[in-house]
Amino acid sequence: MAVSSSVLMPALVKPQAERGMILKDVPVPEIGKNDVLIRVLKTGICGTDVHIYQWDEWAQRRIHPPLVVGHEFMGMVERVGEAVDEFKPGDLVSGEGHIGCGHCFFCRTGLGHICRTMKIIGVDRDGCFARFISMPQSNVWRLKPGIPHEVAAIFDPYGNAMHTVMAQPVNGRTVAVIGAGAIGLMACAIVNAAGALSVLVVEPHAHKREMAQKLGLPFTYDPREPGWEKALLERTPDGIGVDVALEMSGSAPGIHTAFKIVRAGGDVAMLGIPSTEVGINLAEEIIFKSVTVRGINGRLMYQTWYQCERFLLDHKLDLLPLITHQCGYKDFQDAFGLLERGEAVKIVMSWEE
Repeated sequence: MAVSSSVLMPALVKPQAERGMILKDVPVPEIGKNDVLIRVLKTGICGTDVHIYQWDEWAQRRIHPPLVVGHEFMGMVERVGEAVDEFKPGDLVSGEGHIGCGHCFFCRTGLGHICRTMKIIGVDRDGCFARFISMPQSNVWRLKPGIPHEVAAIFDPYGNAMHTVMAQPVNGRTVAVIGAGAIGLMACAIVNAAGALSVLVVEPHAHKREMAQKLGLPFTYDPREPGWEKALLERTPDGIGVDVALEMSGSAPGIHTAFKIVRAGGDVAMLGIPSTEVGINLAEEIIFKSVTVRGINGRLMYQTWYQCERFLLDHKLDLLPLITHQCGYKDFQDAFGLLERGEAVKIVMSWEE
């Protein structure tokens, strides 16, 4: 039976400018003629969601409550607008959460992921931590058989990792990944599958280093241990530093580490988002080293999605081990607690009763 917008649905809402979220009933979203109404089945909790939950400096600058949070999901098409011809009820889908205008310079030149009027679900408009979400047809991604629902729910962060890795050549090169959270660990797996000579992981939490080792990456380093930097550099050709540094942590120490351990003439790709401003010595850390720096925002639409799909379907990657916890949406408080304490890597919440 079709769901009416007059019907209420459960959703995780940031109700006001303070720490926390609440579970409350809100109206089912309306859909326009080019939109798809999706019944959400599973959602992933992102580090961005934790920032919003904690109401840190970044969240205070960016988020305008009240807002339904969440941007990682998979689900089933419930209803489509009258002009939608690519999807039908019952299709299993995910969605690109960055919604651009579709007609500006950036959208028309393959740079839609940095459209200047971009609206991100769960950040700038209501998100997917709800029973239903409305998405433009152009942003809906059909899921192919063989991709587990739990993995389909985390295509968004998986795509962030893929974009970060593929922004520069990594095959036949020595690559450091700074920050082995969920996206960092995904990046480690992608780099390994893409043919890097060696992958060096920098992460302060022991259980995350252990997770990297379980992925077949034995060279992990605790940046709090004396001598770790010397040990890492000894793993690089002639001790000159890594060819590529992927900064996934967003912490000031992690950012400085990336520029410190990359070799002169190397590449640094930066995905991690600092909560506050970070000072950089441009002369010493970038200019005199002739380092190429790339800021990574979201995913290339939709090149990155095709890359993610192929890596999974060609059995190059198994992301299921990175999902350390699963829960129902009513247990969201426990889930956020695990993430805040650093006791989980990736948590997937089910919205199925």
